Amino acid sequence: MGQSPEPAPALPGQPGSADKGEGDGPGHGPNNRNTALARAWALKDLCYQAWSTDPARAVRTAQDLQALLTDALPAAQRGEISALADWTGGLAAVIQGRMADAVLAFDRAAAGLRAAGQADAAAQTQVPKIMALSMLGQHRLATDCAVAAQRELRALGNLGAAARVSQNLGALLYRRDAYADAARHYREAALLFARLQDHLHSVLADIGLADAMTALGDFDEAQRIYARARMRATRHGLALPLAMVDESLALLDLARGRYREALAGLVSARDRYQALGLPQYLAIAEKQLGDAYLELRLLPEARALLATAEQRFRQLGLPDEEAWVLAQGARTDALLGQVALAGAGFAAAARLFAAQGNAVGQAAVALAQAELALADGQSATALQHARRAQQGFDAAGQADGSARAAVLSAQARLQGGEVAQAQAAFEAALASAQALQQWPVQQRCLVGLGQAALARADAAGASRYFESAIAAFEERRLALPGDEIRSAFLTDHLRPYQAQLHAALASADAVSVLWQADRIRARALDERLQAGPAQAPDDDTQALRERLNWLYRRVQRLQDDGEDSPSLVAELRQTERALLERARRQRLQPPAVLANPPPANPPPANQALAGRVGPDAKASSAASPSDAQALRLALQAALAEGDALVAYGIDADDLFAVVVTPGAIQLLRHLAPWSAALAALRAAQFQLETLRNGLAPVAQHLPMLARRAQARLQALHEVVWAPLAPALAACRRVLVVPHGPLGGLPLAALHDGRQCLGERFDLALAPSVRAALRGLQSPAKPARRVLALGESSRLPHAAQEALAVAALYPAGQAWVGADATLARLTATAAQADVLHLACHAQFRSDNPRFSALYLLDAVLSVEAIEALQLPACTVVLSACETAQADSGLGDEQVGLVRAFLGAGAARVLASLWPVDDAITAAFMVDFHQALAAGSSPAAALRQAQQASCAAHPHPYFWAAFTLYGGW
Repeated sequence: MGQSPEPAPALPGQPGSADKGEGDGPGHGPNNRNTALARAWALKDLCYQAWSTDPARAVRTAQDLQALLTDALPAAQRGEISALADWTGGLAAVIQGRMADAVLAFDRAAAGLRAAGQADAAAQTQVPKIMALSMLGQHRLATDCAVAAQRELRALGNLGAAARVSQNLGALLYRRDAYADAARHYREAALLFARLQDHLHSVLADIGLADAMTALGDFDEAQRIYARARMRATRHGLALPLAMVDESLALLDLARGRYREALAGLVSARDRYQALGLPQYLAIAEKQLGDAYLELRLLPEARALLATAEQRFRQLGLPDEEAWVLAQGARTDALLGQVALAGAGFAAAARLFAAQGNAVGQAAVALAQAELALADGQSATALQHARRAQQGFDAAGQADGSARAAVLSAQARLQGGEVAQAQAAFEAALASAQALQQWPVQQRCLVGLGQAALARADAAGASRYFESAIAAFEERRLALPGDEIRSAFLTDHLRPYQAQLHAALASADAVSVLWQADRIRARALDERLQAGPAQAPDDDTQALRERLNWLYRRVQRLQDDGEDSPSLVAELRQTERALLERARRQRLQPPAVLANPPPANPPPANQALAGRVGPDAKASSAASPSDAQALRLALQAALAEGDALVAYGIDADDLFAVVVTPGAIQLLRHLAPWSAALAALRAAQFQLETLRNGLAPVAQHLPMLARRAQARLQALHEVVWAPLAPALAACRRVLVVPHGPLGGLPLAALHDGRQCLGERFDLALAPSVRAALRGLQSPAKPARRVLALGESSRLPHAAQEALAVAALYPAGQAWVGADATLARLTATAAQADVLHLACHAQFRSDNPRFSALYLLDAVLSVEAIEALQLPACTVVLSACETAQADSGLGDEQVGLVRAFLGAGAARVLASLWPVDDAITAAFMVDFHQALAAGSSPAAALRQAQQASCAAHPHPYFWAAFTLYGGW
C-alpha cells in the first residue's frame, strides 16, 4: 500500500543513574535529606530503570511512589514528592497507552518540581511529554515542547536529557514524514548517547535512524544499523529494544517480499510486547501482522487482526494509528467484495490523516483508491489517484510507497490502452525496485511488462516476462509456512500462470496445456504430501483443541435441548480462529525456519519425472518443454491399457479438456462455454436437491422427479462428457481432474440416454494431475486390516453399520458406543488398510478448515485430520456431504476429502449431498463385500452403485458417493 512503517516512539528521558554527573544538579537523589523524599527520588530512578526491562515493575514502582504521599508529610516535602509521583505516574500512563493522562501528569510534575527549586528535573519531565503528544497526533504542540525542552536542558548543561529530546524529535519528524530530518536528529542523538555510555537510548536512536533509512529507501544501510542495534541490545539485555528491532526488521522484510522472515519477526515482536505489558506497542504489532496477512491475501485473518487493532487504538486515543488501521481495513474490505464498507473506511481514514496533517497517510489512501478503481476497470480514475499518491510519497521521500504508486500508474495506463507509456513506466519502476530489492514491486512490474508485450503481439517476450515473474514468485511462496498461506498468496498471483496457459492453448500443444493448467491446481496439497507428516501440536495448541471440543459438545447439548447460547457460539468461533492462528505461529518457530527440513517422500521407483515435476522450487519455478514432456511420459507409463486421465480446465469462458491414454494425448477445446457448463451443473444439482429433506414429503412425485433429474443429468453429460466420447471409446477406467465446481459432478449418474457412466467406467477424481499421478503410482493397500467406527448418538444406524462392515473382513474391528472416540481412532488409524467412519458430518462454508466429523467425545475437524498419519489406506466417509469443499482460486478444494488425502490416505470415498441412513447402510455393505473380495475401490464403488440403483432408481439415492485419489 506504500504505507510507511509505524515509527517506534522514543522512550522517556531516564535522568537516573545514566545521567549522574551530566548536569542533573544538586537536587537529584537527595540522600542527605528527608528519608521519605530520598525514597521518592530513588523510586523515580527505579521507575526509569525498569522501563526497558520490566515495564510492569515500572508501573508498580510508580504506585509505590504515590503511596508515599501522606498527610503527615511537611507541605514542602509533600509538594516535591507529589511532583515525583506525577512524573512516574505519567510514565505509567505512557506504558498503559493513556497518553492524554500522561500529558497532564507531566505538566503537573513540571510545575511541582519548579516550585520545589528543581529546574533541571522540571525540564526533564517534558521529554516524555513529547512522545505522548506525538502519539495523540498533536504534532505541533509536540514540536514546540521539544524545542523548548531542549533549549532549557542545554542551558542547564544536561546533555543526556538534551540528547533524548533529539531522539524524540527524530520520532516526531518521522511521524510527520520528514524522514531526512528525522535521520539527522536520530544520528545526533545516537552520537551523544554513545559518548555518555547510555546504552539503552543509544540503541533506540539507532533503531529510529534505521527506520528513517528504510523509509528513504536505503534498505542496505538500514539492515546494517538494525543488525548493530540487535547485537548491542542483546549484549546489554535490553528487552524492549530487541522487540523493536524484531518489528522494524520484519517491516523491512515485508517491503522486500521476504514474507516468512517478516511473519516470524512480527510474531516475535508481538510476543515480546505482550510479555512486557505495552498495550500501544502490542496494538501496533497486531496491526502490522494484519498488514502482512493482507499482503499475503489471508483476508479474513487480516480483517480480524485489523479490527482488534482499530478498537485498541481508539481506546488508547491514538488517531494516527487508528487512521492507518482504518485504511488497511478498508483495503481488506474491498478485496472481500464489501465495497460500501471499503468506501466508508477510506473516507474515515482520509479525515483522520487530514486532521493530523499526515501527508504519507493521505497518499496511502489515494493509492488504495487507485487499486480499487483499477480493479473496477476505471483506468482514468485509477491513474488520477495513483498520481496523487505518488506526489505525496515523493514529497516525503517515502521510497516504498512511491514505487508502488508508480506501478499502479503504469497499470492504469496499460488498462487505458497507453501501451508504450505503460511499458516505459514499468521498466523504470522495475529498475528502481531492483536497486531497492523490493520484490513485490518487481513482481508487479514483470507481470505488467508481460501484459504490455501481449498488447504489442510479442508472445515470446510476454512468455519470458511471465516466466520470470513465476520463478520469482515461487521462490517466495515456497518459503511461506503452511499451505493455507501459500494457497491464499497464490490467488493474488495467478495472472502470469493464466497467461502462460492461454499461450499454450493458442499453440494447441496438448502436452504444454496439461502442464500449464496443472501449475496452479491443488499446489498446497501436493506440497503437503511431499513434505511428510504434519508438525506435532505443542501444548498450547493441544489445550485450544481440548477447549474447542468442550465448546462443541456444550453447544450441541444446548441445541439438542432447544436452547441457544450466543455467547458460547461466539467463544467457539473465537477459539477456532485462535487455534488456526496458533498453528500458523507454531510453524514460524525457529526449528521450522532454521533446521534442515526432512527429505520429501521419495517418488515411486517407476516415476519418470526425475524430481523435476513437483512443488519444489526448481521444478515449479519455470516451465520448459522437458518438464511438460516428463509429466506426459510419467502419466502414460502409469496408465494401463483401457485407462485414461481427463483433466478439465478453463480459459476465460472456454471449457477445455486434455485426455491422456497410454498411447495418446489429446487437447479438446471449446467443449462448451464455461457459463453454460455451470448452468447445466446447477440445474442438475437443483433437481437432486429436491430430495434433500427425505423421501416422505415427495414420495408420490418420485417417478416425475426421477425423470426430471435424468433429463438434467443427460443435458450435463452433453456439455461436459459427450465431446470426450471418441477419445474414451476404448477405455474402462477414467481418472478425472475436475476444475472448480466440476468437483461436485455426480459423474456416475451422467448418461447419454442409454447408459450411465457408472455402468461403463470405473471412475475416480483427483485434485490435480500430479495427485492423479501419485495415485496411479501408489495404489491403495489391499483391504485386510479394517477399522470401522460408528457413532450413533446423532446417526442412529451408524453403530449397526460399523459392526456389519467389520464383520465382512477377517481382520475387521469395530469401535461403537462408548468406544467411538477420538482416542480410539487416533491410536489405531495408522495401522488400518481401510478406515470406515460412520458418523454425523458438517461442512463449514464459513470456515472450511473446521468442517468436521462428530465422534462421541470430540470433533474431528480438517485441522485435526491433517495431523493424522494414514499411510496408503482407503478412507470411507459414510456421512452426509463429506465431499463438500470450498473451491477457491487454485482449485485447492478445502474440505474433509483434501484433509484425509493430506494425511496420507490413498483413496477417499465421500458423499456429495445428504444421504439416507438405511439406504447408505445397505450401500456400504455392498461396497465392502466387493472390496473384501479383492475389487479395487473404484470397481467396488461401481458394483455398489449398480446394486443400489436397481433398488432405488433415483440418482439421489445411489450416486452421492464419489471416489477421490485414484481407482
